[in-house]
Amino acid sequence: MAPRFLIDENLSPRLAHHLRLVHGYDAVHVRDVGLLGATDEKVLSWAIEADRIVVTANSADFRSLGAARPNHPGLAILRDAVGQARQLALGSLLANAIDAARSQRGRVFEIDGKGNFRDYGLP
Repeated sequence: MAPRFLIDENLSPRLAHHLRLVHGYDAVHVRDVGLLGATDEKVLSWAIEADRIVVTANSADFRSLGAARPNHPGLAILRDAVGQARQLALGSLLANAIDAARSQRGRVFEIDGKGNFRDYGLP
C-alpha cells in the first residue's frame, strides 16, 4: 500500500500538490485539513488518526513527539530544504524512498540537502 502524506506548514503547500499530480501519492497540506497554526502534537495526533506520514522540516520537535508515540505511521524529515524547488526535489526523493521501504510505521525517514537518505527508528 502506497504511503499517504501530511505536509507540515513549514513546507510549501505545493509539495502536497506535486506529490499528488506528479507522483500519484495521496498527499495533503495541513492547511487543506484545517490544521494551519496547530501545535505539532495536534498535527501528529491527526496524522496518526488519519494514518498519514508527517512530512516536516521541524526535526527536533517531531523526533521527540515520535519517540513518545511509537505507533505513528512514520515521520519524514527534509533537512536543508530551503526554497520551493529544493522542497519539491527533496520531497519527491524522500516520498519515493519511503514508498520503497519495507515498513514505515514507527520509522523516521530523513533526507538532507545533498539527497542523502536515512531510515531509522527512535529510541
